Amino acid sequence: MTNSSIIVRHRNIFLWLFISACLIKVSSSTEKASRTNVVLVGATGNLAQKYLWKSLFNLYKSINQSEEKYQLKFYGAARNPAHEGDKLLNQILGNIFQFDKSGEDEKVQKFLSNCQYVQLKSEKDYANLCKKINHEAMKESILEYGRIFYLSVPPFAYSRIASYISNHCRPDQESKTWIRVVFEKPFGQDLQTSKDLTNELQRYFDEHQIYLVDHYLGKVGVDQILQFRMENLPLYEPLWNRDYISRIEIVMKEEENCAERTEFYNSYGVIRDVMQNHLTEILALVCMELPGHQMAYNPSDLLQLKADLLEKVKNLGPDNVIVGQYKDYISHLRQDFKDITKRSNASTFAAVLLQVDNSRWRDVPIIMVAGKELTERTAYVRVVFKDGLYCLNNEVNCPTAEVIFNIQGGSLGISAEVTSKLLPRPILRPDWYSTNPTINSGDSLGVRISDYYVRSPKINPDAYTVVVDAVFKGRQDMFISTKNLILSWTLWTPLVHHADVIIPRLYDKDDNSQTLRFIFHKDQIAFADRFTYDCKNRVKNLYSKDGNHPFDIINQGFRNQTLIRGSPDAVIDNLVNDILLSATVAIRDRNVFHIAFPGGSTPIPLFQKLASLGSRISWSKWHIWIVDERCVPVLDSRSNFKSLHDHLLRYIDVPYYNIHPAIANQHAGFCDSSYYEQEIRSVMNESIFDYIVLGVGSDGHIASLFPGFLHTIEANNFVALVKKDYADSARITMTFSLLNKARTISALILGKRKQVIVSAIKSGIIDIHRYPVTGIKISDDRFKWFIDYVALP
Repeated sequence: MTNSSIIVRHRNIFLWLFISACLIKVSSSTEKASRTNVVLVGATGNLAQKYLWKSLFNLYKSINQSEEKYQLKFYGAARNPAHEGDKLLNQILGNIFQFDKSGEDEKVQKFLSNCQYVQLKSEKDYANLCKKINHEAMKESILEYGRIFYLSVPPFAYSRIASYISNHCRPDQESKTWIRVVFEKPFGQDLQTSKDLTNELQRYFDEHQIYLVDHYLGKVGVDQILQFRMENLPLYEPLWNRDYISRIEIVMKEEENCAERTEFYNSYGVIRDVMQNHLTEILALVCMELPGHQMAYNPSDLLQLKADLLEKVKNLGPDNVIVGQYKDYISHLRQDFKDITKRSNASTFAAVLLQVDNSRWRDVPIIMVAGKELTERTAYVRVVFKDGLYCLNNEVNCPTAEVIFNIQGGSLGISAEVTSKLLPRPILRPDWYSTNPTINSGDSLGVRISDYYVRSPKINPDAYTVVVDAVFKGRQDMFISTKNLILSWTLWTPLVHHADVIIPRLYDKDDNSQTLRFIFHKDQIAFADRFTYDCKNRVKNLYSKDGNHPFDIINQGFRNQTLIRGSPDAVIDNLVNDILLSATVAIRDRNVFHIAFPGGSTPIPLFQKLASLGSRISWSKWHIWIVDERCVPVLDSRSNFKSLHDHLLRYIDVPYYNIHPAIANQHAGFCDSSYYEQEIRSVMNESIFDYIVLGVGSDGHIASLFPGFLHTIEANNFVALVKKDYADSARITMTFSLLNKARTISALILGKRKQVIVSAIKSGIIDIHRYPVTGIKISDDRFKWFIDYVALP
């Protein structure tokens, strides 16, 4: 080959390289930029100001825009006209982004230059905005990557706005542009309302386009739970089950109260506010099965595993919950509503006992606790292992083996993974570090911190930054699926409906550790000073090894019927709650509640307790009757009605015409019972009482049905006249014919002097002439015994 041919060849190569470089440059310069449009609806609201704008800025910073090939554009939307809204939004953004950190100002200015206010009030406004988005993309030759509509608005607006977005803002089907619509809780108040909401949303969007936010899933302290389980699979998966774990605690306590939020709390309460959503999601992360491919699982797999877990949680009932209300709540409620008569049973504290009925968790108690106006702000999960698993020597002083996920607050003050040194040492993740908190021994989470491995994240982004980033990336596993929402409400709806009608225990912020102390055992939870077992169980003191859970276990039932026992106060409190629950059901089903109270001194504490709740109960549908009465004037000191009036009726707002004293028709010196019987038959449908409370005399009498005198009573009469002896006044009394028609009867027995009669009848003997109380013949589930400790033999 000649030199000239070599030179020509080299020139051709250089020419080809030059042309190729030019073509690459031209191609690069003509490549379209891509953009995601983010529309924040409710951009001037509280949530947007506190969290969302900062989170959108953090998303903006995380995207590499050095070559401006990828863009984010933000539309802050509200109902204000453009001139008002633009000014307001600029003011809000100016207040939010006052950085003093070096290098942030330039980023802020670039971010703000990509923010624009738009009015979104009518359907036409949505149509105009989306036409504008389409027009700008074409004008600027930009490829639209995706659209995010973040709805930070009240739930009642969801359906309307969803229809506007669906009608006017869907990307062209031929394009690859995606659309994601984000909704904030609450998602309904019960199963039916949540179904209504999801049905509406699914009219307009597919499941992959719906993002239901639970911001707790964005907390590093929550995310660590699944990460711990997956990364320590060989070490902890064999131990993560009923054979090794004794209980699980999921706790969220807050110091703040509900002032200025009572309108919301009055409708929702603490169970709907945090348990049905935040704590249920945490429950799923702790207890669900793990994905089959831990390092590369599909988000839909994770959502399905959560669903599988929720389907296995046992049904919740009245024995699974206790509730409280901080003492100043009513004051805050009345201030917020500007109504001094306002009342509410909204719960600001709740503890719930759950169980998962599967092979991994069967019989393991799971305790959820949440409340406002408590002594500290903290949230954590505690997984407590069975005693003696790893401590082979010195068993008496063996500390508890446990894993604690500190989500926020508490003595640690940081998100942390706290693992007992009795357990396998967990793997240290690259983005976490080991730490030695400088806190006193025993001062954190009730443990001696030196006995634990403590790890914390190096970076702890706020929850909404994680949420917004997850929306952008399409991480639906960081959100609630509509299926899981319905499953959650299926679990919680019976419980919230029950909690809505029971009277919450009042507590002070300063002394709630004792007031709210509770005990759990098997499938029952109760306040420590009110702990009782009904039906087939009997109590004796029994303490777990750590002394934290005193139980009473009843060996047999009382006459094979429901027994509620405890201190006198505990018995009265339980009786009051039972009455209120029956009242709620009766008023819901029949729009009226008929109750009959006994005479004598036994029910006085019951009257006083009901009176103390006066303004917290709606009495307008109650009809109050008396079981028996002496033939004396109603103002006579011997009158049972006078005792009822003095201790209860004078303090409550029951309508006068709903009060039915057993006034004997005394004519010409005679006393008869016909008037009271006639009133019962005319006022009550089929003469069936919803609830009757009976006192039991030391001789076994109930009402004024005394031993040895029943033969004088006409069998078909509902009310009878009896005279015990010549020294006593004649009495009118309800008879067995009327009593045994009742929907519920409760016998109240208090005091040591009743021990003899309780001993006499406990075997199940039926002898109505000797022990008239044994003449109550209604089904066992409708007859309840409320007996205090000292009356039980």
